[in-house]
Amino acid sequence: MHSMKRNYNWAKVTLVLGGILGLGWLSTPVTARDMEIRMVDEDTTIVVVAEVQPEFNGNLNQWIGENVQYPQEAYEKQIDGRVFITFVIEKDGSVLRARVARSAHPLLDAEALRVISGMPKWKPAMSGGKAVRFEKTLPITFKYTPQETVLTFEEYLKNLEEERVMLEKGEKMNLEDMARRVNAFKEQLGDDATLRKMLLEKSQSIKGQIDSTVKAQTKVLKLKKNDVKELTKIYEDEIDAKIKLIESLGTDQFISYFVESELEMRKIEMDKMLKIKDLLKDRFKLYFENYILRP
Repeated sequence: MHSMKRNYNWAKVTLVLGGILGLGWLSTPVTARDMEIRMVDEDTTIVVVAEVQPEFNGNLNQWIGENVQYPQEAYEKQIDGRVFITFVIEKDGSVLRARVARSAHPLLDAEALRVISGMPKWKPAMSGGKAVRFEKTLPITFKYTPQETVLTFEEYLKNLEEERVMLEKGEKMNLEDMARRVNAFKEQLGDDATLRKMLLEKSQSIKGQIDSTVKAQTKVLKLKKNDVKELTKIYEDEIDAKIKLIESLGTDQFISYFVESELEMRKIEMDKMLKIKDLLKDRFKLYFENYILRP
C-alpha cells in the first residue's frame, strides 16, 4: 500500500546512572564503615548507529500495508501526506516511545502512531555482541486515491430508466454546450467532411461485424435460434438508423448538425437496449456483466 524509505535523521542519547544504597541489619550500632555502597550502572543508552542494524521479522512494507487503515474522515476530505514516526527498539526487540517526528495532519499522525506502536518485536540491534536500544525513524505515506465505483446491475437498470424518461422529454443541449462540443469535434477530428466520412465508415464496419458479434454472444447467453435472429435484427436496425441519420445531415456544417442530432442518436441506442432487455429477460443481467460492464 505504501512505499517505505528508511531515513535516520534523529539522535537522542540518554544516560541514567542510579545508585542503590544497601543496608544490612547489624546487632551493633551502624557506623560508616559498616555501610556498603554499591553503584549499579543500568545502561539506558539509545543509539542510532550499531554494528548490526535491527531487523523486522518479516516483510516490513507488507506488514505496514496490511495494518494501516486510512482514517475515514481524512479520506472523505481528501487529506493525504507523509508522517515520520520515530521509535525505540528495545533490547528485547519490543517497540516503545513512538512519537511523531514530522507531522502531516493530526488524523494521519494518530493512525501512523497507532500502527508503529502496535508493531511486533524486532530482532534488536547489536553492538559488541550485546543487544542495544536503537532509535529508528520510518515514514508512513497516506496517498488519497479515489475509489473505483463498480456499477451494479440494479444501478444500471435505474440509470437506464432515468435516461429513457429524460429522452422522452426531449431535453436538448443548451447553445453554450453545443458550441463547446462543436469546437471540440473540430479540434480533435478536423472538418465536416472528415467527421462525416469517419462516422459512416465506422458504422459500416460495425454492421459488417454483427454476425460474428451475435455468434460470440450466443455461446455466452445460450440463445435459441429465434433469439439469435431477433438479436441480429436489433443490432442491424440500430446501425441502419444511425447511418440514415448521418446521411440525412448532409456535408455542409455537418458537425453542427451532428451535435444537434445527438439526442436522436441516444434515442436510437436506448431503443436498442430496451429491445435487448425485453428479448433476454432474466439473461439481461448476464448481458450486462459481459457486454456492458466489460465492453
